[in-house]
This record gives sequence, C-alpha cells and structure tokens, in this order.
Amino acid sequence: MVTATGSQVGSTMILLPLGILFWPDTPPSSAAWIAAAILGIAATGFAYILFFRLISRVGPTNTIAVTFLIPLFAVMWGGIFLGEIITPRMLAGGLTIFAGTALTTGIVSFGRREKRA
Repeated sequence: MVTATGSQVGSTMILLPLGILFWPDTPPSSAAWIAAAILGIAATGFAYILFFRLISRVGPTNTIAVTFLIPLFAVMWGGIFLGEIITPRMLAGGLTIFAGTALTTGIVSFGRREKRA
C-alpha cells in the first residue's frame, strides 16, 4: 500500500507543475472536473484494489502475467472494434507472449524443478 500511495503522490507532484504551466485559457467546467475525478477513482483506485487482491490470492508472479497480456488484448480489441488488420507478425508476437507467460507462471515447464526450501 505504501508503494501504491507513493507512486500516486509522486506522479501528482511531477505532473502538478506541468498542469499549472499548461493551464487552458478557459477553465474546465465542473462537469469535466467531476468526470476526471470519477475516472481517476474508477480507473486507478478500483484497479489498485483489484491488483492487490489478485496479489494476495495468486501471488506476485502470476499477478504480473496480467501485464504481459495487455498487448494481446490491445491487438484483439483493435481488430474487433476498430477493424484493424491482424498480421502474421502480430500472431507470432502473440504466441511468443503466450509462451513466455506460460513459462513464467509455471503453466508449462521443461522437466521437473526442485522446490526450494
């Protein structure tokens, strides 16, 4: 929790001067502020809750596998919703990501591993 709080506070401190420097001539409406707050709470806050729950249930190694799969889902959603063409290179990259994720999480292994004490 300390790391998550630190990263949020740190990013706020870094972005605050830039936000002040590039403040628009017309201030954002109250509806825009509310929308930004809701997005911040829903997208970041809720995601952190899910992330920490996932870490406690399946462990950090399996949790980080979610991050590995982001490019695959981005390509899939691009193909479905934006009509983007999925090339053979993308499929090969996706298979490489799947193989690396399977090896990292222990779904696939070559030979037996001895458990460490």
